[in-house]
Amino acid sequence: MVNGMRIDDVLSYIMSDEFYRKLERIYGDNATSQRERYRKVVTLAKRYLGSDADVVVSRAPGRVNLMGRHIDYMGGYVNPIATSDDIISVLEKRKNDTVVLYNTDPNYKSGSFRISEELPKEKIESLADWDKWTVKMAAERSKEGKEFTWIDYVKGLFIYLQVKFKDEIKLDGFNIVVDGTIPSKRGMSSSSALVVSVAMALRSIYNFKVSLGEFIDIVGYSEWYRLTRGGTADHAAIILSKKNYVSHIKCLPTVVEEVTYAPLPKGYSIYLIDSGVERPHTEEAFNYLRVTAASYRIGVLLLKSLFPEYADKIVLLRDFNTRNLGINLVDLYGMLKKIPEKATRRELWKMVNEKYHDELNTIFTNHNEPQGGYRLRENILYGIAETERARIFPYFLKMGDISKILRLIEVSHDGDRVSIFDKELRKKKWDSSIFSSNEKLDEYIRILTNSDDSVKKERVQLHWIPGGYGRSIEEIDFICDYIRNNYASYAAAQIMGAGLGGNVLVLVKREKASQMLNSLKDVYKEYYGIDLQYMEVKSGEGACVLLS
Repeated sequence: MVNGMRIDDVLSYIMSDEFYRKLERIYGDNATSQRERYRKVVTLAKRYLGSDADVVVSRAPGRVNLMGRHIDYMGGYVNPIATSDDIISVLEKRKNDTVVLYNTDPNYKSGSFRISEELPKEKIESLADWDKWTVKMAAERSKEGKEFTWIDYVKGLFIYLQVKFKDEIKLDGFNIVVDGTIPSKRGMSSSSALVVSVAMALRSIYNFKVSLGEFIDIVGYSEWYRLTRGGTADHAAIILSKKNYVSHIKCLPTVVEEVTYAPLPKGYSIYLIDSGVERPHTEEAFNYLRVTAASYRIGVLLLKSLFPEYADKIVLLRDFNTRNLGINLVDLYGMLKKIPEKATRRELWKMVNEKYHDELNTIFTNHNEPQGGYRLRENILYGIAETERARIFPYFLKMGDISKILRLIEVSHDGDRVSIFDKELRKKKWDSSIFSSNEKLDEYIRILTNSDDSVKKERVQLHWIPGGYGRSIEEIDFICDYIRNNYASYAAAQIMGAGLGGNVLVLVKREKASQMLNSLKDVYKEYYGIDLQYMEVKSGEGACVLLS
């Protein structure tokens, strides 16, 4: 078990040539300014913790996912980069089980909790148990009027680690000082970076007896404490990414040995554009996010019920593909037609085999039934098509096929859009359900079966079909369409993060970026009265423990 390094020795080591070389590998030309940042953070930690403190210092970057959105929680692929912005954590072990957190940003108030007082009273033997308990706990908090804070991300980590390793380790309390440069609410996973930064230090201290991949998944599921139901892709990206490369990561489980890397497109930059519209902090908005995520899980139960011969092969929605099932694309589109376009809960109870009813009931517990029913077929089509887009994305990166890279980004956003704008910036009606209608699926099947036109057959391959997930907003669609209509040959844009507001990710030819951003800013101000804010994202290095 690692106890840490005396804090005065840490301050001395920070000024050494050896530490500077570590910073150069991580931060490149910014190593000097980062060394000063580390000195300031550890100096502040000394004021909080005292000069006798033994500390471990870790860091974790943000992440930006270039392809593979809304699919990590059903086992799909993601293609992220780590950012050069990160979160530093300084940890000191306490003599009791109280965790005390300090933040260098005064907007985040200090707080504490006792591990023993937060642990579940009932046994948590599986992820399903953890799912149920966190839903129950959140409901109790809501009744008491208690809101989640940044402290709860770390609290969830300690609770789930103690649950998972209850027979091996009793976690100590810690004093933790946190400093971050990742902009919040920009879709860069600043909250997950906080969790990973602390988790990497704990892994160094306790040497948990699990593989790195399993540890990543445990850390990811700890965030369910906050009632999120994301997967573990953000945490895998934050830990496994390499500077100047796009990682290709398959989720659930994370298998580190299978992660591959492709170079970032040469001569291209990545920008995040803030739409100026935040996701509403309403129960209605949160419920919508949970409903769309639930449609994947419902889809799996429907597929297993409708096609019992494939039930053992379909564990997650990502498993519904031609390679895994040993079928062709015509068969897959035919199976998709069996899924109802919409279904109510009452209808689902009848369609789903009784042996899956307990699981169906669990799915229903974390959200309210959507008015008009679940938009199952278009949601499922989006999920399986986005999985294919994410699967082939690194191939186009390695080939340097920028036209297909840009086109994949555009099609991916089409699956999320709720409106569309023409070249004159006139808003047109958008109906994502058309891509999964019986008529369209029959058309795909006819082309694949009867046509000799290779171009047509290419157009109906699964990765070029948007599907419909519908998490965008009009303002984000406007930004994406302005870029598509005016800069399609060297830029593409898509929604960033969970959706319903926030940011747009743009991949753009470096020499054209300034022109594109300036013209977009003027037009957006004219239409929406909002001054666009944007930032260039620089590639960074994955998480690590720097001092222990």
